[in-house]
Amino acid sequence: MKKWLLLGAGLVSILAGCQTAGSEVEEFSHLHGLEYAHHEDAFYVATHHGLIKHADGEWIDVNKEAEKHDFMGLAILDENTMLSSGHPSHSSDLEDPLGVMKSTDQGETWEPIALYPEVDFHLLHANKGDSNQVYAIDAYNSHFYHSEDGGYSWEQVETEGLPEPIGHTYSLTSHPQFPSHVLAGTEEGVYMSLDNGQTWEEMESNSTATALESLNGDNEELMAYFVGELEGLYFSKDFGQTWESLDFTLENDMISYISQHPGQDNEIILGSMQEAIYHTSDFGDTWTQLAENGKFLP
Repeated sequence: MKKWLLLGAGLVSILAGCQTAGSEVEEFSHLHGLEYAHHEDAFYVATHHGLIKHADGEWIDVNKEAEKHDFMGLAILDENTMLSSGHPSHSSDLEDPLGVMKSTDQGETWEPIALYPEVDFHLLHANKGDSNQVYAIDAYNSHFYHSEDGGYSWEQVETEGLPEPIGHTYSLTSHPQFPSHVLAGTEEGVYMSLDNGQTWEEMESNSTATALESLNGDNEELMAYFVGELEGLYFSKDFGQTWESLDFTLENDMISYISQHPGQDNEIILGSMQEAIYHTSDFGDTWTQLAENGKFLP
């Protein structure tokens, strides 16, 4: 069985000098999450040094120094609430790893709420139809987790059929109408579970998905970036049973994050392993590059 070994980019230096919350930034280090806001026309970038918000054409540093954590994974649950994981800021007195952290002020401040300091969730996904249903991959211990209460309590799921090591899973999403139905992109292909991640079956063995994202919460629409027999960005109307190419393929890079604007279905952002960010307002007919190698473009 073919495997894909996908390596991220090297370190990109953060903007010289110490940034303060609310100041404009020009570059970032490590793209670890990318999500549209639920309350305004903006999106958030989870990085090695805190959150960055894009709104009105500006890139704004969200956090004060003690809150500039190395955010690993990002899930936005509602207008004010976010979940993340990762490693503490050098100015923080929190232990490493951070477990599951919650923010109720649009990402400005964070508090560990579960599994602290036990897990480092590199993948964190909240269901589009029921945000209390959250799935996560712990890279620290290579385990699969599921929460039914918005991240306050978690079950470590004993998986059967999901390729190991589980910590090498690239992507994760779930069905908006049937939250127990989960898709995962792994080194050995794309796998599906119908029971909250307990048992898995292979859906696609000749390609793997470096990014998977359920779109509109009212249907089965799905977007993915594939490497292998399928190559590039694809769209599905039946939760991955069939796929249609969107004619978007990167050279020497791969998409790792996909997010759809909650109020404008045609508006999509993509984040890549080489710290590039792309935006479309016409569902992929045309694209604008917003960042390249960790530097925001004018």
